[in-house]
Amino acid sequence: MKNYVKWLGTEIKSLNTAGAVMLAFMVGVQLALFMVAPITGLSVITLVATLVGSACTVYMMIGKPINGLLGLISALGFIYVNWTAGHYASVLDQLVFVALIDIPLIVTWKSWGHRIKNGVKHLSFGNWMSTLALMVIIWLPLIIVYTWLGDSNPVWDSLTLVIGAFASLYVFLGYGDSYTLWLMADVVNIALWFTALSAGYSASSLPMLLTMAFYLMTALYGRFVSVWSK
Repeated sequence: MKNYVKWLGTEIKSLNTAGAVMLAFMVGVQLALFMVAPITGLSVITLVATLVGSACTVYMMIGKPINGLLGLISALGFIYVNWTAGHYASVLDQLVFVALIDIPLIVTWKSWGHRIKNGVKHLSFGNWMSTLALMVIIWLPLIIVYTWLGDSNPVWDSLTLVIGAFASLYVFLGYGDSYTLWLMADVVNIALWFTALSAGYSASSLPMLLTMAFYLMTALYGRFVSVWSK
């Protein structure tokens, strides 16, 4: 445990300039939103989840396995936020993220990063086509299922689950292509929370919308700049 805490400290200090600037900006924006709105239990959980989640994606984009612990903390908050918003598919998406990324990262904190040093795998064109086709095949019946369950936005929410689950799976299997899927998931999440903001059914919609936009920025950096994508 002592070594783990020491390792966490080292990982936190490894943040590069780009990540530090992006994270500082996000902290300022989220704190400003928090202070101007009524302070409730939901707003506090949303603040903690969005800040820790932003830190998680920043460390993920530079290939640091500390995002396992940060992801677990933020996922617990996002599960609550999505549940209150009626995004039941996103709740499952977060659970998949925890099972395939956060827990393995926490358990293998000493060795997980070696996969990056040894080179990551990439999908072939045929595998990409199969992945996209399978996602569509799964997505369509999920819309029906989550409509029946009373999801507040079954179309976008189901798509969030499908893309997010595949992205988590490919991270678990060591594929750098997962960043392309994160880009897709972030765009869908932006649409999901924009709809929530427009319809006014969630008090967390604006902080979550900004967080998803931030996730898109980190995914772009991770996809085209970071060592993980290469």
